Amino acid sequence: MGATMIHQATKGAALCAALLLAACQSYTGMGPAAAPQGTAMDGQWASTDGVFVAVFDRGTFTSRFIQTNEILAQGTYTVAGPSVSMQWMSVQAQQQRSANCSFTGADTVSCTQAGGGAFGLQRTG
Repeated sequence: MGATMIHQATKGAALCAALLLAACQSYTGMGPAAAPQGTAMDGQWASTDGVFVAVFDRGTFTSRFIQTNEILAQGTYTVAGPSVSMQWMSVQAQQQRSANCSFTGADTVSCTQAGGGAFGLQRTG
């Protein structure tokens, strides 16, 4: 290999290294959005009347009838201190519903539905 070829190969390697470094620096911070943080509601809950169970996970939840395991509702929730706001789609009624809830203990939640009605939840896991 002649001196000219070695010089060109070295320049090419330096250019590749510079491009890789620039690509890495411009990529920083462009990764996937951070997942929402866990909340006090995250986990498994059961209705105090024994009708359904629900799994809450970082802002979304799914509830299922205990006897049939059929999906009862799917929705979202937010937690602000001791208050929980829930919105969901009732699978059977095909209606949007919502409730405002509050922690009545570390493992218990009391909810009042918009339009009337109430339910309680007890942490199971």
